[in-house]
Amino acid sequence: MHPVSAEGAGIPFGNDTVGDAAAASDYDAQRLAEIAAQFGRWRINVADRTIRWTEGVASIFGVAMPDRGLMPLDEHLRFYHPDERDAVRTRIEAVIHGTEPSLQGTYNGQARIVRPDGAERTVIIRGVPKRDAAGAVTAIVGILLDVTEQAWMQEKLRETSELLRTTLENMDQGLILYGPDMRVRLHNRRARELLDLPESVLCEGSPYDVINAYQVARGEYQTSPDSLMGALDAADLASLPDVYERARPNGTSLEVRVVRLPDGGYVRTYSDTTRRAESERALLASEARLRASEDRLAHALDSGNDGLWDWNLVTGEAWFSDRWFRMIGYERGELRPNLELWPQVAHPEDGERAVSAMRDHLRGLTATYECEYRLLTKSGGQIWVLTRGKVVGRDASGRALRVVGTQIDITRRKEAEQQVAHMATHDGLTGLPNRALFRDRLEQAFAASRRHGDGFALLVCDLDRFKVVNDTLGHLAGDAVLQVVAERLRGAVRDGDTVARLGGDEFAIIVSRLDGSQSAGVVARRAIQSLEQPIELDGRRMSVGISIGIALAPQDGFDGQSLFNHADMALYIAKTATHSECCFYDPSMRTMVAVQGEREQTLLEALWRDEFTLHYQPIVCAADEAVSGFEALLRWQNPTRGLIPPSEFIPLAEETGLIVALGEWALRAACREAVSWPDDLRVAVNVSAVQFQQPGLEQAVLGALLTSGLAPHRLELEITESVLMRDSEAVIACLHRLKALGVRIALDDFGTGFSSLSYLRRFPFDKIKIDRTFIRDITDPDTASIVRAIVGIGSRRGAIITAEGVETQDQSEKVQQEGCTEMQGFLYSKPVTASDALSFIRTHRSRHAA
Repeated sequence: MHPVSAEGAGIPFGNDTVGDAAAASDYDAQRLAEIAAQFGRWRINVADRTIRWTEGVASIFGVAMPDRGLMPLDEHLRFYHPDERDAVRTRIEAVIHGTEPSLQGTYNGQARIVRPDGAERTVIIRGVPKRDAAGAVTAIVGILLDVTEQAWMQEKLRETSELLRTTLENMDQGLILYGPDMRVRLHNRRARELLDLPESVLCEGSPYDVINAYQVARGEYQTSPDSLMGALDAADLASLPDVYERARPNGTSLEVRVVRLPDGGYVRTYSDTTRRAESERALLASEARLRASEDRLAHALDSGNDGLWDWNLVTGEAWFSDRWFRMIGYERGELRPNLELWPQVAHPEDGERAVSAMRDHLRGLTATYECEYRLLTKSGGQIWVLTRGKVVGRDASGRALRVVGTQIDITRRKEAEQQVAHMATHDGLTGLPNRALFRDRLEQAFAASRRHGDGFALLVCDLDRFKVVNDTLGHLAGDAVLQVVAERLRGAVRDGDTVARLGGDEFAIIVSRLDGSQSAGVVARRAIQSLEQPIELDGRRMSVGISIGIALAPQDGFDGQSLFNHADMALYIAKTATHSECCFYDPSMRTMVAVQGEREQTLLEALWRDEFTLHYQPIVCAADEAVSGFEALLRWQNPTRGLIPPSEFIPLAEETGLIVALGEWALRAACREAVSWPDDLRVAVNVSAVQFQQPGLEQAVLGALLTSGLAPHRLELEITESVLMRDSEAVIACLHRLKALGVRIALDDFGTGFSSLSYLRRFPFDKIKIDRTFIRDITDPDTASIVRAIVGIGSRRGAIITAEGVETQDQSEKVQQEGCTEMQGFLYSKPVTASDALSFIRTHRSRHAA
């Protein structure tokens, strides 16, 4: 006879001996069944606070079986995730002492465990107490069930469902899904807008005849097929047309499409065909997105995974699901399913890595197999996949017998990651490496120089006469010029050299494999010559030059910062020439540091002498172009140089910290001026990241409001994402306090950063200002879709959406079509003085009154 466990199940715990051979065979079969099913049994002895496992528990925890399966309860609890360990202990004690009536004397819960290799698993714990004659709990017996895959599947289903809901709510088409009982099962906001139906009429569960009667009562579709719908049952739906036009009393026309469903229900979509060409394109895109979402949802519901595979390592047989084949463009039968198929379709650059990771798992070096790699498709392309697997059978020697797993297509995620990585390292306007990538390339150049003994050169470049282009032709023309300059500089360098845009009209070139200063000069002269040819834009010919400062490594600097500083000094000398010039660094140029000090002193004296002033650019409502407010823009009225734009002094002010005093002055002046405007107009003031780094910003805002008497809701503070990227928690806390005062907060230049969406989730901005780069290209369908998405995101959060840089009537009409609520740009007015702003208000209001 073999000993019977306390549960009376006939299966020993731990390493209990088993008596006869037959019983031992039964025990082995049930023990293997536990492990295969990923569950195990346990028993807690209350008297000595010990716990005994079956081998199923040890398998789930990923550890060897302890002696006789026995260990202290505290040691057992260490396998649970630190965040949940105390909760598991508390539940056990509650079962022992009966201190939580809601448990009804049992243990039933879910928790995470952490395996020795660091892998996390999700388990369900169930247990019941055993009592002695007096009713005291002497033991708790129960099971542990590994539900990691089920938990993952539930999360995937939730994400897919949320994706479908988001897709529906952002469609340009209205959609209503009716069940076989002619009641609404699903609809979106756009359907209510197009049909002009209140939520009380169109909502989930609404009968069709109620919706139909409501519309008939107000005189709609007397001859439309819709009017017949209420009299038809599911069997009669085939008599209705699949597509028909419906004219509405308000003059708009809708295209209605009817799709019958297998269950007897149907889907109806509505498109505004007043502008048919645009609507048809949007409808096709929306239907494609809907089908893709439905496909993803159907696959998730069907299997929870995109592709499945099962390998028998003993017989060499392999099975792949239909979805696995379709992911790479094949149908079942086109490829022979065997163990050689997988490495055959793996990308040559990834195959060895994927196979090596599988080899380690088969040897037992890893608890699971997980690898991201590329597969080759039938069409000659490639996809990225995430493959997970696990050995589910080993022989007595530990040799793997069978391995099963899943495969998920992660191509879109990889493409998004690559796009984000590109955006993080490249300039959005020119496509050149940005400052971050430039610094990395500069460090690489120093490393290569130290390894091979080669020198290299750094060329820091600044455009000549570019300000004239911006001031006379506008930023759109300026951006176009920068794109042409970037392309010409690319053509002036050699393979292996780096051209980067550092910001504004500042560029840098790293000339590698330097064989002497002459080669650096050759590249510099080619760069200068590349811009000697005038640039033609929209029939205009414009000329810009370039000044270049050159520093040689390693003689002019042993690190990136010193080399850049020295090249920048040389650029300063080059800029003093009357035409485009290049200049090599010389140690005597260090006297430029004194010049920098003089610039700082000049800026400080300008603040003392009250040489700064504010200009105001109007912001208008998209609906009727009525003025809703002004943005205050800082200018320096220098006695000798005249009006100096902020691009020439703000960086120096931020670098020296004078921006704090300048910002406070601008706040006070803007509030003082805005008090004289009509009460419904707001004033927007830009706040620098440096101001947030210094204490006193909130006091400065409050002081400006109290001194001027301006109502807090009429003050709007504009910040860029760069503000949030520095100590974002403290900044967001400060923003919340400012908003509590009643001040409005606007996110400026939205779309140019890499994590704007994450900040939108963390702070309720009152306004989102779409960067001018998107407005410039808004007639492009891809750019328009981005603007439309931003409008949708902001509108759902109750934010005003302002389009910046509107310079043409076409742009104005397009941003209104996409749903922007405010507009700002040269089309309405350039920045004007305070007195001109008052005149603008009077003129604009009298025109609207007329």
